[in-house]
Amino acid sequence: MRYNYHIFDVGAFNGLDGIALALQNKNVMIHAFEANPSMIKIIKNNKKKIEDFLGKKIENFKVNNYAVSDKNIFFKLNIALNPTVSSLHKFSKEINKTWPGYAESHCKYIKQIKVKGITLKKYCEKNRIKKINYLHIDTQGNDLKVLKGLKDYIKIVEKGVLEAAVNKKKALYQNSNTVDQIKKFLKLNKYIITKIDSLDKNIKNEKNIFFEKKNFDEKYKIKTNYNL
Repeated sequence: MRYNYHIFDVGAFNGLDGIALALQNKNVMIHAFEANPSMIKIIKNNKKKIEDFLGKKIENFKVNNYAVSDKNIFFKLNIALNPTVSSLHKFSKEINKTWPGYAESHCKYIKQIKVKGITLKKYCEKNRIKKINYLHIDTQGNDLKVLKGLKDYIKIVEKGVLEAAVNKKKALYQNSNTVDQIKKFLKLNKYIITKIDSLDKNIKNEKNIFFEKKNFDEKYKIKTNYNL
């Protein structure tokens, strides 16, 4: 089946968010990207469990083992004790001051591995994708580089959400993107920010930034609630 509508889930982790989006949007192809090969196995296992429970295949979900960034090269991925905070970036040197308690429970490196990187421009060209209806990015400090990797393909993104540190001083990672950097990039590319909020009540140092095209007219309604 050829899909005309596409959701990109960049930084898919265990795949459950993307699978939820696939179940809600049956006429939309979900492209999930995860850099950690160990998590790819978990994503596929989770998909099979849900398929077995439902008694049917989830056809509109595709998983890709890539580190999405602004270059088509190999990267070094820092695997953390808590895999949710694994990143292409190293943890901030001030982490014990700015993230008290969090550092000890989450932010310890286990190992560093080599992973294949890709830009979304290259992926879209390869797969002949002409429109990204929704772009969800959660790449632990690398979200702006994911956007920059679109290059001229940025114009095919209808709307999306990504994360950013409130400022460099409070960032979880070295060289992490900040709210101001994201704002500047989106404005330059003629997007409007519809909402900015904290990740949750406990995490105040990072924000979710929701954006969409100026004069955006959603002809096909995409369901974006993945917290099922």
